[in-house]
Amino acid sequence: MQHDLLAIIPELMLIATALVILLIDPLLPPDGRRGLGYLGVFACAMAGLSTWFLRNEEFTAFNDAISLDRYTIYFKALFLVIAVIAMLLSEKHLELHRRLLGDYYSLILLATVGMMVMTESIDIMTFFVGLELMALASYILAGFFRYDELSVEASLKYFLTGAFASTFVLFGLALLYGITGYTNYQQIGETIAAGNVPGSTLVIAIILVIAGFGFKVGAVPFHNWAPDVYQGSPTPVAAFLSVGPKAAGFAVLIKFMTVILGSESGTWVGLIIAIAIVTMLVGATMALVQRDLKRMLAYSSIAHVGYLLLAISASGEEVAAFASASIMFYLAAYALMNLGAFGVLVYLSNNSSFGNRLDDLAGLGKQFPWAAGILTVFMLSLAGIPPTAGFFAKFYLFAAVVDAGLAWLAMVGALFSLVSAFYYLRVIVYMYMRQPEQELERSGERSFDLNLGLGLAAVGVLLLGLYPSPVLDAAQDALLMVLGF
Repeated sequence: MQHDLLAIIPELMLIATALVILLIDPLLPPDGRRGLGYLGVFACAMAGLSTWFLRNEEFTAFNDAISLDRYTIYFKALFLVIAVIAMLLSEKHLELHRRLLGDYYSLILLATVGMMVMTESIDIMTFFVGLELMALASYILAGFFRYDELSVEASLKYFLTGAFASTFVLFGLALLYGITGYTNYQQIGETIAAGNVPGSTLVIAIILVIAGFGFKVGAVPFHNWAPDVYQGSPTPVAAFLSVGPKAAGFAVLIKFMTVILGSESGTWVGLIIAIAIVTMLVGATMALVQRDLKRMLAYSSIAHVGYLLLAISASGEEVAAFASASIMFYLAAYALMNLGAFGVLVYLSNNSSFGNRLDDLAGLGKQFPWAAGILTVFMLSLAGIPPTAGFFAKFYLFAAVVDAGLAWLAMVGALFSLVSAFYYLRVIVYMYMRQPEQELERSGERSFDLNLGLGLAAVGVLLLGLYPSPVLDAAQDALLMVLGF
Protein backbone atom coordinates (compact mmCIF):
# COMPACT_ATOMS: atom_id res chain seq x y z
CA MET A 1 0.00 0.00 0.00
CA GLN A 2 2.84 2.40 0.82
CA HIS A 3 4.44 1.82 -2.59
CA ASP A 4 1.09 2.14 -4.32
CA LEU A 5 0.44 5.56 -2.81
CA LEU A 6 4.05 6.68 -3.33
CA ALA A 7 3.77 5.98 -7.06
CA ILE A 8 0.75 8.24 -7.53
CA ILE A 9 1.52 11.14 -5.16
CA PRO A 10 1.65 13.70 -8.04
CA GLU A 11 -1.67 12.44 -9.42
CA LEU A 12 -3.31 12.59 -5.98
CA MET A 13 -2.16 16.19 -5.58
CA LEU A 14 -3.68 17.21 -8.90
CA ILE A 15 -6.95 15.35 -8.27
CA ALA A 16 -7.32 16.87 -4.80
CA THR A 17 -6.69 20.37 -6.17
CA ALA A 18 -9.18 19.82 -9.01
CA LEU A 19 -11.85 18.79 -6.47
CA VAL A 20 -11.06 21.77 -4.20
CA ILE A 21 -11.43 24.17 -7.15
CA LEU A 22 -14.75 22.59 -8.11
CA LEU A 23 -16.01 22.88 -4.53
CA ILE A 24 -15.03 26.50 -3.91
CA ASP A 25 -15.87 27.84 -7.37
CA PRO A 26 -19.68 28.12 -6.80
CA LEU A 27 -19.03 30.03 -3.56
CA LEU A 28 -16.97 32.75 -5.23
CA PRO A 29 -18.29 35.92 -6.89
CA PRO A 30 -17.29 36.33 -10.56
CA ASP A 31 -14.46 38.71 -9.66
CA GLY A 32 -13.29 36.33 -6.94
CA ARG A 33 -12.37 33.70 -9.48
CA ARG A 34 -9.35 35.67 -10.59
CA GLY A 35 -6.22 33.86 -9.54
CA LEU A 36 -7.82 30.41 -9.38
CA GLY A 37 -5.37 29.37 -12.06
CA TYR A 38 -2.52 30.02 -9.63
CA LEU A 39 -3.98 27.33 -7.38
CA GLY A 40 -3.68 24.90 -10.28
CA VAL A 41 -0.15 26.13 -11.04
CA PHE A 42 0.79 25.66 -7.37
CA ALA A 43 -0.57 22.11 -7.43
CA CYS A 44 1.51 21.36 -10.53
CA ALA A 45 4.59 22.84 -8.85
CA MET A 46 4.08 20.65 -5.78
CA ALA A 47 3.45 17.61 -7.99
CA GLY A 48 6.64 18.46 -9.89
CA LEU A 49 8.56 18.68 -6.63
CA SER A 50 7.32 15.26 -5.51
CA THR A 51 8.17 13.88 -8.95
CA TRP A 52 11.71 15.21 -8.57
CA PHE A 53 12.14 13.48 -5.20
CA LEU A 54 10.94 10.20 -6.75
CA ARG A 55 13.30 10.41 -9.73
CA ASN A 56 15.61 7.62 -8.48
CA GLU A 57 12.81 5.24 -7.52
CA GLU A 58 11.98 2.23 -9.67
CA PHE A 59 9.17 -0.16 -8.78
CA THR A 60 5.73 -1.34 -9.86
CA ALA A 61 2.50 -0.66 -8.00
CA PHE A 62 -1.15 -1.72 -7.87
CA ASN A 63 -0.38 -5.36 -8.72
CA ASP A 64 1.90 -4.45 -11.63
CA ALA A 65 -0.66 -2.11 -13.18
CA ILE A 66 1.65 0.92 -13.20
CA SER A 67 5.38 1.48 -12.91
CA LEU A 68 7.38 4.30 -11.39
CA ASP A 69 10.67 4.76 -13.24
CA ARG A 70 12.68 7.41 -15.00
CA TYR A 71 10.70 7.03 -18.22
CA THR A 72 7.52 7.84 -16.33
CA ILE A 73 9.23 10.65 -14.40
CA TYR A 74 10.40 12.28 -17.64
CA PHE A 75 6.91 12.43 -19.09
CA LYS A 76 5.24 13.42 -15.82
CA ALA A 77 7.56 16.42 -15.65
CA LEU A 78 6.75 17.28 -19.28
CA PHE A 79 3.00 17.05 -18.71
CA LEU A 80 3.23 19.27 -15.63
CA VAL A 81 5.14 21.92 -17.58
CA ILE A 82 2.52 21.78 -20.33
CA ALA A 83 -0.30 22.16 -17.80
CA VAL A 84 1.40 25.10 -16.04
CA ILE A 85 1.98 27.06 -19.25
CA ALA A 86 -1.55 26.28 -20.51
CA MET A 87 -3.11 27.60 -17.30
CA LEU A 88 -0.92 30.72 -17.33
CA LEU A 89 -2.10 31.49 -20.85
CA SER A 90 -5.77 31.15 -19.98
CA GLU A 91 -7.13 33.45 -17.27
CA LYS A 92 -7.30 36.76 -19.13
CA HIS A 93 -8.65 35.06 -22.25
CA LEU A 94 -11.40 33.34 -20.27
CA GLU A 95 -12.29 36.58 -18.47
CA LEU A 96 -12.62 38.50 -21.74
CA HIS A 97 -14.99 35.82 -23.05
CA ARG A 98 -16.94 35.77 -19.75
CA ARG A 99 -16.06 32.14 -19.11
CA LEU A 100 -13.69 32.51 -16.17
CA LEU A 101 -14.79 29.40 -14.28
CA GLY A 102 -12.93 27.05 -11.96
CA ASP A 103 -14.18 24.11 -14.02
CA TYR A 104 -11.60 25.00 -16.66
CA TYR A 105 -8.61 24.57 -14.38
CA SER A 106 -10.03 21.38 -12.90
CA LEU A 107 -10.41 19.92 -16.38
CA ILE A 108 -6.80 20.84 -17.25
CA LEU A 109 -5.61 19.10 -14.09
CA LEU A 110 -7.74 16.00 -14.68
CA ALA A 111 -6.60 15.74 -18.29
CA THR A 112 -3.02 15.94 -17.02
CA VAL A 113 -3.72 13.12 -14.56
CA GLY A 114 -5.08 11.04 -17.44
CA MET A 115 -1.90 11.64 -19.45
CA MET A 116 0.21 10.62 -16.46
CA VAL A 117 -1.75 7.41 -15.93
CA MET A 118 -1.44 6.56 -19.63
CA THR A 119 2.33 6.90 -19.48
CA GLU A 120 2.96 5.05 -16.23
CA SER A 121 0.65 2.17 -17.13
CA ILE A 122 2.15 -1.24 -17.85
CA ASP A 123 -1.26 -2.88 -18.09
CA ILE A 124 -3.69 -2.35 -20.96
CA MET A 125 -6.69 -1.90 -18.62
CA THR A 126 -4.99 0.83 -16.60
CA PHE A 127 -3.83 2.48 -19.80
CA PHE A 128 -7.39 2.65 -21.10
CA VAL A 129 -8.63 4.27 -17.88
CA GLY A 130 -6.01 7.00 -18.27
CA LEU A 131 -6.83 7.41 -21.95
CA GLU A 132 -10.52 7.98 -21.28
CA LEU A 133 -9.89 10.38 -18.39
CA MET A 134 -7.70 12.50 -20.64
CA ALA A 135 -10.14 12.26 -23.54
CA LEU A 136 -13.32 13.17 -21.63
CA ALA A 137 -11.71 16.22 -20.06
CA SER A 138 -10.37 17.27 -23.48
CA TYR A 139 -13.79 17.04 -25.15
CA ILE A 140 -15.28 19.42 -22.58
CA LEU A 141 -12.35 21.83 -22.84
CA ALA A 142 -12.76 22.04 -26.62
CA GLY A 143 -16.37 23.18 -26.17
CA PHE A 144 -15.73 25.40 -23.14
CA PHE A 145 -17.04 28.49 -24.96
CA ARG A 146 -20.48 26.91 -25.16
CA TYR A 147 -22.08 30.06 -26.60
CA ASP A 148 -19.68 29.95 -29.55
CA GLU A 149 -20.91 27.75 -32.41
CA LEU A 150 -17.36 26.96 -33.54
CA SER A 151 -16.40 25.84 -30.04
CA VAL A 152 -19.43 23.56 -29.76
CA GLU A 153 -18.66 22.16 -33.22
CA ALA A 154 -15.04 21.55 -32.18
CA SER A 155 -16.18 19.67 -29.08
CA LEU A 156 -18.59 17.49 -31.05
CA LYS A 157 -16.02 16.66 -33.72
CA TYR A 158 -13.35 15.95 -31.13
CA PHE A 159 -15.76 13.67 -29.28
CA LEU A 160 -16.69 11.73 -32.41
CA THR A 161 -13.09 11.22 -33.55
CA GLY A 162 -12.06 10.38 -30.00
CA ALA A 163 -14.83 7.81 -29.71
CA PHE A 164 -13.70 6.15 -32.94
CA ALA A 165 -10.10 6.18 -31.72
CA SER A 166 -11.01 4.62 -28.38
CA THR A 167 -13.06 1.94 -30.15
CA PHE A 168 -10.18 0.97 -32.43
CA VAL A 169 -7.67 0.93 -29.58
CA LEU A 170 -9.98 -1.05 -27.30
CA PHE A 171 -10.76 -3.61 -30.01
CA GLY A 172 -7.04 -4.03 -30.76
CA LEU A 173 -6.20 -4.42 -27.07
CA ALA A 174 -9.02 -6.93 -26.63
CA LEU A 175 -7.56 -9.01 -29.44
CA LEU A 176 -4.10 -8.86 -27.85
CA TYR A 177 -5.60 -10.04 -24.58
CA GLY A 178 -7.57 -12.75 -26.35
CA ILE A 179 -4.58 -14.25 -28.15
CA THR A 180 -2.11 -14.00 -25.25
CA GLY A 181 -4.26 -14.26 -22.12
CA TYR A 182 -2.44 -11.35 -20.45
CA THR A 183 -3.06 -7.67 -19.85
CA ASN A 184 0.48 -6.83 -18.71
CA TYR A 185 2.68 -5.26 -21.41
CA GLN A 186 5.72 -7.41 -20.67
CA GLN A 187 3.79 -10.66 -20.56
CA ILE A 188 1.96 -9.86 -23.80
CA GLY A 189 5.28 -9.04 -25.49
CA GLU A 190 6.95 -12.24 -24.27
CA THR A 191 4.02 -14.38 -25.43
CA ILE A 192 4.06 -12.75 -28.88
CA ALA A 193 7.85 -13.13 -29.12
CA ALA A 194 7.53 -16.85 -28.31
CA GLY A 195 5.35 -17.27 -31.39
CA ASN A 196 2.42 -18.77 -29.52
CA VAL A 197 -0.22 -16.54 -31.10
CA PRO A 198 -2.20 -16.76 -34.36
CA GLY A 199 -0.46 -14.52 -36.90
CA SER A 200 -3.57 -13.27 -38.72
CA THR A 201 -5.27 -12.12 -35.50
CA LEU A 202 -2.06 -10.44 -34.38
CA VAL A 203 -1.85 -8.48 -37.64
CA ILE A 204 -5.44 -7.28 -37.22
CA ALA A 205 -4.71 -6.25 -33.62
CA ILE A 206 -1.62 -4.29 -34.73
CA ILE A 207 -3.57 -2.48 -37.46
CA LEU A 208 -6.37 -1.57 -35.04
CA VAL A 209 -3.96 -0.26 -32.41
CA ILE A 210 -2.06 1.82 -34.97
CA ALA A 211 -5.33 3.18 -36.36
CA GLY A 212 -6.53 4.12 -32.88
CA PHE A 213 -3.31 5.92 -32.03
CA GLY A 214 -3.41 7.54 -35.47
CA PHE A 215 -6.72 9.14 -34.53
CA LYS A 216 -5.38 10.25 -31.14
CA VAL A 217 -2.23 11.94 -32.44
CA GLY A 218 -3.78 13.32 -35.65
CA ALA A 219 -1.92 11.26 -38.24
CA VAL A 220 -3.19 11.03 -41.82
CA PRO A 221 -5.71 9.66 -42.83
CA PHE A 222 -7.23 10.08 -39.37
CA HIS A 223 -6.69 13.84 -39.20
CA ASN A 224 -9.71 15.26 -41.03
CA TRP A 225 -11.37 17.12 -38.16
CA ALA A 226 -8.21 18.06 -36.24
CA PRO A 227 -7.90 21.52 -37.89
CA ASP A 228 -11.57 22.23 -37.16
CA VAL A 229 -11.04 21.29 -33.51
CA TYR A 230 -8.04 23.61 -33.18
CA GLN A 231 -9.79 26.48 -34.94
CA GLY A 232 -13.01 26.23 -32.93
CA SER A 233 -11.52 25.56 -29.50
CA PRO A 234 -10.59 28.47 -27.22
CA THR A 235 -7.02 29.36 -28.20
CA PRO A 236 -5.45 28.34 -24.84
CA VAL A 237 -7.28 25.01 -25.14
CA ALA A 238 -6.01 24.57 -28.69
CA ALA A 239 -2.50 25.15 -27.33
CA PHE A 240 -2.99 22.47 -24.66
CA LEU A 241 -4.63 19.95 -27.02
CA SER A 242 -1.95 20.44 -29.67
CA VAL A 243 0.80 19.17 -27.36
CA GLY A 244 -0.54 17.31 -24.31
CA PRO A 245 -2.51 14.43 -25.85
CA LYS A 246 0.11 14.05 -28.60
CA ALA A 247 2.93 13.74 -26.08
CA ALA A 248 0.92 11.19 -24.09
CA GLY A 249 0.04 9.27 -27.24
CA PHE A 250 3.66 8.97 -28.34
CA ALA A 251 4.80 8.12 -24.81
CA VAL A 252 2.49 5.10 -24.89
CA LEU A 253 3.26 4.31 -28.54
CA ILE A 254 6.97 3.96 -27.71
CA LYS A 255 6.10 1.40 -25.03
CA PHE A 256 3.68 -0.45 -27.26
CA MET A 257 6.06 -0.71 -30.21
CA THR A 258 9.07 -1.73 -28.13
CA VAL A 259 7.76 -3.72 -25.18
CA ILE A 260 4.65 -5.34 -26.71
CA LEU A 261 5.32 -5.42 -30.46
CA GLY A 262 9.10 -5.15 -30.61
CA SER A 263 9.44 -8.72 -31.91
CA GLU A 264 6.94 -7.97 -34.70
CA SER A 265 8.66 -4.87 -36.08
CA GLY A 266 8.78 -6.46 -39.52
CA THR A 267 4.98 -6.40 -39.52
CA TRP A 268 4.36 -2.78 -38.56
CA VAL A 269 7.41 -0.75 -39.62
CA GLY A 270 6.30 -0.56 -43.27
CA LEU A 271 2.83 0.62 -42.26
CA ILE A 272 4.25 3.29 -39.94
CA ILE A 273 6.59 4.52 -42.71
CA ALA A 274 3.70 4.85 -45.15
CA ILE A 275 1.57 6.75 -42.63
CA ALA A 276 4.52 9.01 -41.75
CA ILE A 277 5.18 9.99 -45.37
CA VAL A 278 1.52 10.72 -46.12
CA THR A 279 1.17 12.63 -42.84
CA MET A 280 4.14 14.87 -43.64
CA LEU A 281 2.86 15.42 -47.18
CA VAL A 282 -0.65 16.43 -46.16
CA GLY A 283 0.45 18.46 -43.13
CA ALA A 284 3.12 20.46 -44.97
CA THR A 285 1.19 21.11 -48.17
CA MET A 286 -2.13 21.99 -46.51
CA ALA A 287 -0.42 24.39 -44.10
CA LEU A 288 0.93 26.30 -47.11
CA VAL A 289 -2.53 27.45 -48.20
CA GLN A 290 -3.97 28.38 -44.80
CA ARG A 291 -4.78 32.01 -44.05
CA ASP A 292 -6.08 31.30 -40.54
CA LEU A 293 -3.15 30.97 -38.14
CA LYS A 294 -4.82 28.42 -35.89
CA ARG A 295 -5.54 26.18 -38.88
CA MET A 296 -1.98 26.69 -40.11
CA LEU A 297 -0.62 25.57 -36.74
CA ALA A 298 -3.05 22.64 -36.83
CA TYR A 299 -1.71 21.37 -40.15
CA SER A 300 1.80 22.17 -38.95
CA SER A 301 1.10 19.94 -35.96
CA ILE A 302 0.08 17.15 -38.33
CA ALA A 303 3.40 17.51 -40.17
CA HIS A 304 5.27 17.23 -36.86
CA VAL A 305 3.39 14.01 -36.14
CA GLY A 306 4.81 12.71 -39.41
CA TYR A 307 8.37 13.51 -38.27
CA LEU A 308 7.77 11.70 -34.98
CA LEU A 309 6.41 8.65 -36.81
CA LEU A 310 9.68 8.48 -38.74
CA ALA A 311 11.47 7.86 -35.45
CA ILE A 312 8.80 5.34 -34.41
CA SER A 313 9.67 3.35 -37.54
CA ALA A 314 13.34 3.56 -36.54
CA SER A 315 12.48 2.29 -33.04
CA GLY A 316 11.83 -1.09 -34.60
CA GLU A 317 15.50 -1.34 -35.61
CA GLU A 318 18.73 -1.93 -33.68
CA VAL A 319 19.03 1.75 -32.70
CA ALA A 320 15.68 1.71 -30.89
CA ALA A 321 17.11 3.47 -27.80
CA PHE A 322 18.44 6.44 -29.78
CA ALA A 323 15.25 6.67 -31.86
CA SER A 324 13.00 6.60 -28.80
CA ALA A 325 15.18 9.14 -26.98
CA SER A 326 15.00 11.47 -29.98
CA ILE A 327 11.20 11.25 -29.83
CA MET A 328 11.23 12.16 -26.14
CA PHE A 329 13.48 15.17 -26.77
CA TYR A 330 11.40 16.22 -29.78
CA LEU A 331 8.21 16.12 -27.73
CA ALA A 332 9.73 18.42 -25.09
CA ALA A 333 10.91 20.92 -27.70
CA TYR A 334 7.66 20.73 -29.67
CA ALA A 335 5.57 21.29 -26.54
CA LEU A 336 7.37 24.51 -25.65
CA MET A 337 7.44 26.04 -29.13
CA ASN A 338 3.84 25.16 -30.00
CA LEU A 339 2.49 26.35 -26.66
CA GLY A 340 4.42 29.57 -27.19
CA ALA A 341 3.10 30.09 -30.73
CA PHE A 342 -0.51 29.66 -29.62
CA GLY A 343 0.25 31.79 -26.56
CA VAL A 344 1.24 34.74 -28.74
CA LEU A 345 -2.10 34.42 -30.55
CA VAL A 346 -3.80 34.55 -27.15
CA TYR A 347 -1.81 37.64 -26.22
CA LEU A 348 -2.71 39.45 -29.45
CA SER A 349 -6.40 38.58 -29.28
CA ASN A 350 -6.52 39.75 -25.64
CA ASN A 351 -4.88 43.10 -26.36
CA SER A 352 -6.12 44.06 -29.83
CA SER A 353 -8.63 43.39 -32.58
CA PHE A 354 -6.45 40.53 -33.82
CA GLY A 355 -8.54 37.84 -35.50
CA ASN A 356 -6.03 34.98 -35.98
CA ARG A 357 -5.69 35.80 -39.68
CA LEU A 358 -2.35 35.87 -41.44
CA ASP A 359 -3.09 39.35 -42.80
CA ASP A 360 -3.54 40.62 -39.23
CA LEU A 361 0.19 40.06 -38.69
CA ALA A 362 1.15 42.76 -41.19
CA GLY A 363 3.13 45.48 -39.43
CA LEU A 364 3.06 43.65 -36.11
CA GLY A 365 6.79 44.22 -35.64
CA LYS A 366 6.17 47.94 -35.17
CA GLN A 367 2.88 47.88 -33.33
CA PHE A 368 3.62 44.95 -30.95
CA PRO A 369 7.41 44.54 -31.03
CA TRP A 370 7.54 42.28 -27.95
CA ALA A 371 4.91 39.89 -29.30
CA ALA A 372 6.47 39.91 -32.77
CA GLY A 373 9.91 39.17 -31.37
CA ILE A 374 8.83 36.25 -29.25
CA LEU A 375 6.67 34.83 -32.05
CA THR A 376 9.75 35.00 -34.28
CA VAL A 377 11.60 32.77 -31.83
CA PHE A 378 8.82 30.18 -31.90
CA MET A 379 8.50 30.27 -35.69
CA LEU A 380 12.25 29.81 -36.14
CA SER A 381 12.17 26.89 -33.72
CA LEU A 382 9.22 25.25 -35.48
CA ALA A 383 11.11 25.67 -38.77
CA GLY A 384 14.16 23.96 -37.23
CA ILE A 385 16.58 26.87 -37.47
CA PRO A 386 19.53 27.02 -35.00
CA PRO A 387 20.16 27.80 -32.22
CA THR A 388 16.60 26.93 -31.17
CA ALA A 389 15.21 23.73 -29.69
CA GLY A 390 13.51 22.83 -32.97
CA PHE A 391 16.84 22.52 -34.77
CA PHE A 392 18.34 20.02 -32.36
CA ALA A 393 15.05 18.14 -32.08
CA LYS A 394 14.93 17.56 -35.84
CA PHE A 395 18.67 16.89 -36.01
CA TYR A 396 18.53 14.11 -33.41
CA LEU A 397 15.36 12.67 -34.88
CA PHE A 398 16.67 12.50 -38.46
CA ALA A 399 20.03 11.18 -37.16
CA ALA A 400 18.19 8.31 -35.47
CA VAL A 401 16.39 7.49 -38.71
CA VAL A 402 19.70 7.49 -40.60
CA ASP A 403 21.33 5.24 -37.98
CA ALA A 404 18.48 2.78 -38.47
CA GLY A 405 19.52 2.37 -42.12
CA LEU A 406 16.66 4.52 -43.40
CA ALA A 407 18.68 7.40 -44.83
CA TRP A 408 16.24 7.79 -47.73
CA LEU A 409 13.42 8.27 -45.24
CA ALA A 410 15.39 10.92 -43.37
CA MET A 411 15.89 12.73 -46.69
CA VAL A 412 12.14 12.67 -47.30
CA GLY A 413 11.58 14.12 -43.82
CA ALA A 414 14.19 16.83 -44.41
CA LEU A 415 12.52 17.73 -47.70
CA PHE A 416 9.15 18.24 -46.05
CA SER A 417 10.86 20.17 -43.27
CA LEU A 418 12.16 22.58 -45.93
CA VAL A 419 8.64 22.95 -47.28
CA SER A 420 7.33 23.71 -43.81
CA ALA A 421 9.99 26.39 -43.33
CA PHE A 422 8.15 28.46 -45.95
CA TYR A 423 4.96 28.96 -43.97
CA TYR A 424 6.83 29.56 -40.71
CA LEU A 425 9.11 32.16 -42.27
CA ARG A 426 6.10 33.68 -44.05
CA VAL A 427 4.77 34.66 -40.63
CA ILE A 428 8.00 36.56 -39.94
CA VAL A 429 7.86 38.24 -43.35
CA TYR A 430 4.32 39.45 -42.67
CA MET A 431 5.28 40.85 -39.27
CA TYR A 432 8.29 42.82 -40.42
CA MET A 433 8.02 43.32 -44.18
CA ARG A 434 4.32 43.90 -44.89
CA GLN A 435 2.42 47.11 -44.35
CA PRO A 436 -0.99 46.68 -42.71
CA GLU A 437 -4.10 47.81 -44.58
CA GLN A 438 -5.51 48.82 -41.21
CA GLU A 439 -3.67 48.82 -37.89
CA LEU A 440 -4.97 46.64 -35.07
CA GLU A 441 -7.04 48.42 -32.47
CA ARG A 442 -5.44 48.15 -29.06
CA SER A 443 -7.62 46.97 -26.22
CA GLY A 444 -7.37 45.34 -22.81
CA GLU A 445 -4.47 45.44 -20.42
CA ARG A 446 -1.36 43.36 -19.99
CA SER A 447 -1.62 40.14 -18.03
CA PHE A 448 1.28 39.08 -15.80
CA ASP A 449 0.46 35.38 -15.92
CA LEU A 450 0.17 35.37 -19.72
CA ASN A 451 3.52 37.13 -20.05
CA LEU A 452 5.02 34.68 -17.57
CA GLY A 453 3.76 31.70 -19.58
CA LEU A 454 5.15 33.10 -22.81
CA GLY A 455 8.45 33.88 -21.12
CA LEU A 456 8.78 30.34 -19.76
CA ALA A 457 8.09 28.87 -23.19
CA ALA A 458 10.58 31.19 -24.92
CA VAL A 459 13.33 30.57 -22.36
CA GLY A 460 12.74 26.83 -22.64
CA VAL A 461 13.02 26.91 -26.43
CA LEU A 462 16.29 28.83 -26.27
CA LEU A 463 17.77 26.74 -23.46
CA LEU A 464 16.99 23.47 -25.22
CA GLY A 465 18.58 24.91 -28.35
CA LEU A 466 21.74 26.16 -26.64
CA TYR A 467 22.12 23.36 -24.11
CA PRO A 468 20.15 20.26 -25.20
CA SER A 469 22.32 17.60 -23.58
CA PRO A 470 20.64 17.43 -20.11
CA VAL A 471 17.21 16.67 -21.55
CA LEU A 472 18.56 14.26 -24.17
CA ASP A 473 20.70 12.49 -21.57
CA ALA A 474 17.68 12.20 -19.28
CA ALA A 475 15.67 10.64 -22.12
CA GLN A 476 18.41 8.13 -22.98
CA ASP A 477 18.95 7.29 -19.32
CA ALA A 478 15.23 6.64 -18.86
CA LEU A 479 15.16 4.27 -21.82
CA LEU A 480 18.29 2.38 -20.76
CA MET A 481 16.87 1.77 -17.29
CA VAL A 482 13.23 1.13 -18.14
CA LEU A 483 12.81 -0.42 -21.56
CA GLY A 484 15.87 -2.60 -21.23
CA PHE A 485 17.83 -1.27 -24.20
